[in-house]
Amino acid sequence: MLIQYRWLQTLLVAVALVLPAAASKAGAEASAPASSQPQDAGPTLITIDPVGVGQGDGQPMNLRITAPQQGGNLGVIVLSHGNQLSRSDYGPLVRHLAAHGYVVLQPDHPDASVDGLMPAGEQPADSWLVRVRQLAWLGQNIRAIVDAVPLLKGRVDPARIAVIGHSFGGHSAALVMGARSGGQDRSFDVPGYRAAVLLAPPGNFDGLTQAWKLRAPYLAMDWSTMRGPVLTVNGSMDMTPLTEQGADWHNDVWRGSSSGGAMCLMTVEGAGHYLGGIDSFLRPPFGDASAGRRAALFGTVVEFLDSALSPQRGRDFMARREDLSCK
Repeated sequence: MLIQYRWLQTLLVAVALVLPAAASKAGAEASAPASSQPQDAGPTLITIDPVGVGQGDGQPMNLRITAPQQGGNLGVIVLSHGNQLSRSDYGPLVRHLAAHGYVVLQPDHPDASVDGLMPAGEQPADSWLVRVRQLAWLGQNIRAIVDAVPLLKGRVDPARIAVIGHSFGGHSAALVMGARSGGQDRSFDVPGYRAAVLLAPPGNFDGLTQAWKLRAPYLAMDWSTMRGPVLTVNGSMDMTPLTEQGADWHNDVWRGSSSGGAMCLMTVEGAGHYLGGIDSFLRPPFGDASAGRRAALFGTVVEFLDSALSPQRGRDFMARREDLSCK
């Protein structure tokens, strides 16, 4: 069962973040009566949306927070959406993660769609940089954010934080794990992120079409500095217009990473850019999503996160998963 709290919270950043008293008066509305839920529906989840945060630079950011209603020692995942998607997407993946003991924070990036509509005007040229700064700020302020939400205060383990990124979000997530962009000397590495899952991330600059080389110089990446553990997941039929190299182009991220850094690659056979069901079954191409692909992917992601963030709960992921390529 999913309970959604529609709170407009403003978390002000000074020395600490504070939750206005007015926000604590918000009501809760269950998505369906408890009696209509099947007995094996799993743990009750809560969603708080929107949660407005001020990053200290005057730029507001909206979050969607999903978590199990009960339990403690919860891990935290920051989920970075793809280009022109938003905090409202990836519902099946988010619910699965929350049901397995994770608080999921979904920020809206500057390219986010609004109520399903594309953002007005042209995308800022530095959108990639704004995204990374948002992820960095979140990674550095997780404890203050969750402690400002009464339903989460004291229930989160700030040592168990991971980042997940899909598509353009995979590029953003790689940067906060230490990868470098555009030949820049600056590192965006955020040590608070203990692990990452990169879902269908873009490949290397050399594989872009000429038009995309002019449009996206920030995709000239150096993944050799990216620290692990990192799980990269690609679809064998992910044919993006950014390249003429086919689905294998997305594997550049794993190929460019350093050996011995706990880097693993999963290929979802027959899947496209949404990897067989990380979002709605209506996502193209038709027929891409399936219960089997979704179960295999979600199960692998949770096992990876459990192993990376909670060694006492997880098993030796790299040694156990013979169906993955790990180095």
